[in-house]
Amino acid sequence: MREEGTARRIGIVIPPGARLSGRQALLIDRIAADPRLRIVARIEGTETRRAPRLPPLAKGLLAAEGALSRLRWPDHPAQDAQALLDALPVLEGRGADGPVDVFLALGDNHLSARQLAMARLGEWSLSVSGVPAARSDWAMVDPALRAAGLVTVDILQRTAGRPEGQVRARTAYNPKPTAILTAAFIAEKSSLFLRKELGGTEARGRAPDAPPPRPAPPAPGTAALLGYAAHVARMAAQRAADRLRVKLGRGRAFWQLAAGHGDVLDFEPSQALDVPRRSFLMADPFLFEKDGELFVFYEAQDADERPAWIEVGRLEGDRLIPLGAALRRDYHLSYPFVFSDGDQIYMMPETQTARRLEVWRATDFPLEWELHACGFEGSHIADSNLFQHDGQWWLMTNLSDHVVFQEHSSELYLFSVDGPSLTGLRPHPQNPVVIGSDVARNAGAVVQHGGRLFRASQNNSHGIYGYGLNIMEIEELGPDTYRERRVRAFTPKDRPGSRGLHHVSFAAGRFVLDWSGK
Repeated sequence: MREEGTARRIGIVIPPGARLSGRQALLIDRIAADPRLRIVARIEGTETRRAPRLPPLAKGLLAAEGALSRLRWPDHPAQDAQALLDALPVLEGRGADGPVDVFLALGDNHLSARQLAMARLGEWSLSVSGVPAARSDWAMVDPALRAAGLVTVDILQRTAGRPEGQVRARTAYNPKPTAILTAAFIAEKSSLFLRKELGGTEARGRAPDAPPPRPAPPAPGTAALLGYAAHVARMAAQRAADRLRVKLGRGRAFWQLAAGHGDVLDFEPSQALDVPRRSFLMADPFLFEKDGELFVFYEAQDADERPAWIEVGRLEGDRLIPLGAALRRDYHLSYPFVFSDGDQIYMMPETQTARRLEVWRATDFPLEWELHACGFEGSHIADSNLFQHDGQWWLMTNLSDHVVFQEHSSELYLFSVDGPSLTGLRPHPQNPVVIGSDVARNAGAVVQHGGRLFRASQNNSHGIYGYGLNIMEIEELGPDTYRERRVRAFTPKDRPGSRGLHHVSFAAGRFVLDWSGK
């Protein structure tokens, strides 16, 4: 067992003279920057495992797409990681620094069954929907993988006792419009996923009923390539139509509010009645009860896509009585999380375009507010909740730990904090506590119901932001632990006519959600 406080020793499986790709270098750089990890050696594996060979047409199509993508998104620089790798001692037995804990296979080169015995935790590698991560550019060309709506990423573990391999941890990400962009996005995000698992405890992420590794899809044939080309053409046409809508002042898509009766365990999106629209976009609703009245705070935005502001209304029966703008700034505001502490009422909106987290205090509820506290200066931070559990304040938020893709939907972070003044922030040791585009992003406040704790989360899949909603039950929350499970899930079929369900809020037996359409 690794002693508490000692760095986990990582060996890199790679043949002599191999040059790192930008994606492999990103992974090395992130591991090298983690104090929990130490890269100590390199080794050449005596086995080679290659992905299916691509036909020339597929290679040419992906090469052209990659060249175009690199004009906007250059490869991650590899020189620092390559220098680190070249300086490592070559391991043939037990190295001078002692045993390696984990061997990390970056490409086709893998350890033999005999070599696996040299590391306590064997060899780990990344697999993208059954394809080795280093060769996953073509994965989204496969029509079955596109139809799945999520790209599955596995950490595969091979040990001396189980050389055939097993899934140590699994997550999933929302695909991008093209195969090359999806592969670059997955490489960036999965490096964080792997780094977390490498730095964790011996058992973290390993379920007792671990699923078997996914089989690799067949290399794409002519029909698959033609289908992929048609898919890319449709995506390009959709983007052109979106830009035209913006120029015409119609916006790209709308979000609209609907209200109904029910609590976190029995609400039904199909039974909610639409709230009349007062601005082009109405999203991120939060209910707040005060003196027997229900108020709805929400993001409002014009069709010309100027910065959104926070609007508020009073919910009377099935009508929303407008009260006016609660908060306007010269930067974008959304996700107006409203909560109380004693006799004080606070709002913690999303202010990520200002690169910080802000807490506002009501001076004349619900329309007058003053800035109370700021935190996370310089950070890309979105959709934050603050709540108390067993006497401890917790901040739950979606940070973007990005290199190229600023995206908040894949990781959930947790911090203990002293209260609404955002003092005493301490990151949870399991951060990010949740990884995966289908579950990680907050979609409303944390709710206590029947002695249980629930979190609304977004399901970002099928290439759509706000495709669906989940209700997650927080089963364990403590200084060193966090565990949740999905207990309810909703997709557009649960509200006919919608394109997505994105956010939900509960209070006094009522709920308000937002849904999108065209």
